[in-house]
Amino acid sequence: MPISELLDYFNREQVRQYGERLALRDALRMRNGRVVAEYAGLRLGTLFQPMLPVEPEQPCGHEALLSVTGRGGRLTPSSLFMLASTAEEIVYLDRLCRTLHALNFLLQPSVGGLLSLNVHPRHLAGVRREHGLAFERILRQCGLEPSRVMLEIQPDPYRDSRALATAVDSYRDYGYRIALDRITTPPDDKVWAARPPDLIKLHPDLAERSGAREAVLAARPRLGGAAALLLGADAAMARRHGLSHVQSRAVAAPAQALVGPTWRRALFP
Repeated sequence: MPISELLDYFNREQVRQYGERLALRDALRMRNGRVVAEYAGLRLGTLFQPMLPVEPEQPCGHEALLSVTGRGGRLTPSSLFMLASTAEEIVYLDRLCRTLHALNFLLQPSVGGLLSLNVHPRHLAGVRREHGLAFERILRQCGLEPSRVMLEIQPDPYRDSRALATAVDSYRDYGYRIALDRITTPPDDKVWAARPPDLIKLHPDLAERSGAREAVLAARPRLGGAAALLLGADAAMARRHGLSHVQSRAVAAPAQALVGPTWRRALFP
């Protein structure tokens, strides 16, 4: 389906599902060859940062990062989500951002590897059942299978672990891969030992906290030997600590286009 038809379709569906109180009729639109979105007078866009395998046989992919621009300049994604006041609005905004990223991924001249997308923690609480079903329908309209998509989840120790387990099980049932994002302590075995993630992304603070870092890495065998990266680490540090992937501004900064060949080991610095 041509991109213009996809934009029209998604805009109509969002208005049908959420109403014009939340969804603009042209929330998703083309701008300079890219898809952008509008929410609360802010312009949303996509940047891609590669997750590079240390060994060539490991899967490669790109995380889609949200850019937020207002009249006064750049804002953080977290400040954007603070504008949402209800569970329904969080679900709408979170899906809008992931739809934006999927469309920009689709626009890339050579789409390869995994697309990694963040799921807002409040989205998990806002959806009561069939987590991942609505987004699966969006992906299929874009010609993407859920197996090509990795959903990044930040575990919250203050939220109901049973609700988290239900959400993860549902995502798995639809074929998504799962990453644990910005981890600072070993993941909860009650949830994750029975649902091994595909990737553990360690918080960048753990670069300087060797004890905490090693405690997280020591938990990997209980989690099915999940792949692991330390956000911000370079390739030498990754190899030194037995990490499988690198995601670092120093290695490859976020960009509007996929950085195609950089996942090849020969191009590591």
